Amino acid sequence: MKKILIILILPIISFGIYDIEWFDLNHWRCPFTNDGRWGVDVSGGIPEAGATWPQPLRNFYIYGAGIWIGTIVNNETLVTFSYCINSGGTEMYPTLCRYWRQPLSDSDRIYKYPGDWPPPRNRFPLAPQEPRSQMDLWMCFSDSNPQQHQPPGRPLGMDVYLTVYGFSDSIAQDIFILKYQLVNSSGFRLNPVYVGIIIDADIGSYRDDMAGLILNKLFQIGSDTFRIKNVGFFYDYDNIEPPSEVWERGTPGTVAIRLLKAPNNLNLTAFKKWTIEEDPVEDKARYLTLLGYNHLTGEYEPYDSIDETPGDKRGLLSCGPFEILPDSIITLYFAVIGSPYGDSGQGPQGRDTSQLALRCFWAEQVLERILAIEEEKIAKFDNKGTFIPSIWKSRVPFNIPMNENLSIYDISGSLIKRLPGRKLRDKRELSPGIYFIHWEKKEQIYKIIVY
Repeated sequence: MKKILIILILPIISFGIYDIEWFDLNHWRCPFTNDGRWGVDVSGGIPEAGATWPQPLRNFYIYGAGIWIGTIVNNETLVTFSYCINSGGTEMYPTLCRYWRQPLSDSDRIYKYPGDWPPPRNRFPLAPQEPRSQMDLWMCFSDSNPQQHQPPGRPLGMDVYLTVYGFSDSIAQDIFILKYQLVNSSGFRLNPVYVGIIIDADIGSYRDDMAGLILNKLFQIGSDTFRIKNVGFFYDYDNIEPPSEVWERGTPGTVAIRLLKAPNNLNLTAFKKWTIEEDPVEDKARYLTLLGYNHLTGEYEPYDSIDETPGDKRGLLSCGPFEILPDSIITLYFAVIGSPYGDSGQGPQGRDTSQLALRCFWAEQVLERILAIEEEKIAKFDNKGTFIPSIWKSRVPFNIPMNENLSIYDISGSLIKRLPGRKLRDKRELSPGIYFIHWEKKEQIYKIIVY
């Protein structure tokens, strides 16, 4: 069993299990819970390593992972997390902010396609109704319950919708995609907001792991040339793992997280790595880490690309800053990737990242499949009704009744918000950019430019 270093007493952070489902379509087998944790198996009540690759081998690569969301509210530094690397717990609650004071419903669970699908949109406004891959998992959670938070932290009023996508064909068999939709349900503007994926990657034994970064590099494989960005990865120091309860057999590979898509096409703000003894255990330390600082020294060191000493490694890939207006949505896509990485017994120096880079490139193609389906849905709306381009300078350029519902999409086809017409009349509801507005009652599409 992996050690967990408890530096603070955290009695309020939840270790309860609400619902758990497994992504188990291709070479990955990874648990998800609807309190925001993934990679960690909490079905037995005590957190244990849960994510294995490549199936059917029981070779463990991820002990636990989740999302961090940080901002400053009234000069108070706050970070909400769905996975605490220090304890294995979470500050998230398995329903939306609007429901947390009520008893949990049977609907507050993870939905999995094929099978238990679709999620009910009457309870979850952004619930997908059509599958986007061979295996979709969908869940939502929020940071609304104050009792979930580590003092002096408190809720931000953030709803999180998480969708997991996967395919089993040759280019996608080592990949699954995470789509995070963050909804500001606080009633107040949140700015600046930083978002990160935290991962405790244990490749077999946790004692001899290493971390690396592909920040922005051009690769040539055969006749193909492509650029890979925004990848943090983890691997074994000597590429040897003896058989154990966390390693069945075989030469270790690498597990990588890649930021695929973020608002405004932002790249990684930071990739930070550290060992268990250096865990940031308070919100201020977590926030500094999201921004790219060494929280122990205060030095700005955003990209930890050099690793010389094996240990129990953790890593954070962060992106921002974002401004999230009330009831607005931001969407980020990440890929989780397994790949071969070096020969048995080979040390860290001289290993070739080409196979990892190729899978990172394939992850882009997998995402294009998913986005293409979403864009096709928008095209269907357009075919039904009238397409009316407009420029919005100071007021809404078309007459929408106050109570009519609108769906607003960005140029990639991602739904960013739903709201009645009276709220769209406030220009502050949308940041500058190009949007497609679907007037649901009349089945019309408006293209607007906000600036």
